[in-house]
Amino acid sequence: MAGGAIDAVKERTDIVDLVGKAVQLRQAGRYFKGRCPFHEEKTPSFVVYPDSQSYHCFGCGKTGDIFTWVMETEHLEFRDALVNLAERAGVQLEERNTRPRDDEQTEQRSRLIDLNERAAAWFSNMLWTSPAGEHARAELQRRGVDRATAERFGLGYAPDAFEALKKHFIGRGATEGDLVTVGLLTVRDDDQRSYDRFRNRIMFPIRNHRAEIVGFGGRAMGEGKPKYLNTAETPIFNKRSLLYGLDLALPSIRRLRSIVIVEGYMDAIAAHQFGYDNVVASMGTALTPDQVKTVRRSVDRVFLALDSDAAGQMATMRGIEQMRSSLSDEKRAEVGPSGMVRFENTLGAEVRIVLLPHGKDPDDAIRADPAAWPRTVDAAVPLAEFVLTTSLRNIEPTPAARAKALNEIAIPVLRELADPIVLSQYVGLTANLLSIRDTDIHTAVMRSRSAPRGTPAPAPRTPERPRALNHERFLASLVALHPAEAQELVLELDNADILDTRNRLLLDMVRFGIADSDELLTHLDPEMQEYVNALLESATPTDSDRTAGRTRELQPAIERLLRQRHDERMRQAQADVRDAQQSGDIDALAQAMQRIGALAQQRGTFAPTVSPYFRDSRSESI
Repeated sequence: MAGGAIDAVKERTDIVDLVGKAVQLRQAGRYFKGRCPFHEEKTPSFVVYPDSQSYHCFGCGKTGDIFTWVMETEHLEFRDALVNLAERAGVQLEERNTRPRDDEQTEQRSRLIDLNERAAAWFSNMLWTSPAGEHARAELQRRGVDRATAERFGLGYAPDAFEALKKHFIGRGATEGDLVTVGLLTVRDDDQRSYDRFRNRIMFPIRNHRAEIVGFGGRAMGEGKPKYLNTAETPIFNKRSLLYGLDLALPSIRRLRSIVIVEGYMDAIAAHQFGYDNVVASMGTALTPDQVKTVRRSVDRVFLALDSDAAGQMATMRGIEQMRSSLSDEKRAEVGPSGMVRFENTLGAEVRIVLLPHGKDPDDAIRADPAAWPRTVDAAVPLAEFVLTTSLRNIEPTPAARAKALNEIAIPVLRELADPIVLSQYVGLTANLLSIRDTDIHTAVMRSRSAPRGTPAPAPRTPERPRALNHERFLASLVALHPAEAQELVLELDNADILDTRNRLLLDMVRFGIADSDELLTHLDPEMQEYVNALLESATPTDSDRTAGRTRELQPAIERLLRQRHDERMRQAQADVRDAQQSGDIDALAQAMQRIGALAQQRGTFAPTVSPYFRDSRSESI
């Protein structure tokens, strides 16, 4: 059965019991109420619904099911939360690696990681005990890296020889094929002979978040080229999915709810040496969704620490554009920096840029004045401010150039800012940089939001589809079938509108830029793959005409779900009014009435447009 393990866990776990272990709940009719654990409050606004096995806070908006609860309260990813709840419920999770090919891949992965672990130990031994490693030890001392920090990161040295590592490991049972596959040996094109990839380099083991060594980085000694050399892509190593030092930084990241991302190995090492343990390195790549996947639920702020000179800032802008392209598909032609803002919104964390003293990288800045690093990070500027300032400050002072910059650079950034106060601030900044009236800029932003992003030909009207019984699941099936078309539309949805954690994870993947159903499946755990396959089976049309129709059903499906959530919250608020009246709780009554008023104002958003022929009586129903 699709989603069998997940469904079994849900059947055996009562959300009232689960939440009740952390929150004091009292029964109020068919639901339970308590003070929200996610924010401070005096009057309980956190409601647990036994019927739907979900919860919602009317104060801060937190919503979810049993999986969301464990993910939020214990800072876990979905797979870890599933394992946690399965153990509590006594549900045995099936081993998915049962096919011969899966067994082979699992065995190969284990062998390759073991080889890397042994290689790291060998490199470390070369650094600390061999005469050949003396100049590498001197270089680390010159750079200010103490031995305790070097050992914590597992630094080592690769000797200046073509077959030192090869001979050592083949003589101890390793195969040449595995050494090539794991990236420790390189094969010549001419005679197909293999030799050590890393020679005369300080070695940096690269671990994943589970502390498994999946690859290496090597810094050349002397004038060797390239200065930094990484493991080539292997079955266990993809640099764009890793953050250097994350295994050591995760406890601090979760405790501080923030992460600082620097560029190089030495930058991260310097930060950790002086006690700033929430710092990781991107290893020179543009920030990608895969790199932040492990920590996105654990952070409220992401800091990018960049070089301060002009070349460094332009490289940062190119990096933002590269990240934009990594999050989009070819059909979406938008300016790069705005994509970074969209990524910020998707991540659910505030992104800030750390500007360092002129001519210094993080390694230099921290070692020059370790105590100043927290102040430097605290002075970081918001991402939108950095993008606008960097892109617009050198625009030619001609009307044509300013207008072009406004339309092609500023507007795509400004239109992404949902908070009207924040938008007003950045409209003012843009007005100063371009010498254009802020009222004109604000008008242009509003116009761009109401205008379509493209000019497609009007689509023929499709027959009305019968109402879906489960609006959320139906929408999820459409998103799984048409992720590219859904990317813009799902931005309308807040996580509070999605109760099923599986659907929330699916929408997150689409927001992160996965634009193909097959690619989507490759990024999911086995249990989620099974669930999404079930969604695809329920939504897959039989011909191209129905495919087009399903694509056009996305917007109505979102509107139906939003209307359903609105009506549910209205019914809850009305029930709270009755409870408050019976108990004489004046504060609770006032809060519930305030919610009803706010929901009543939203009602028109979910209703049909006003008919020119019939009287509109919608406002009379409240």
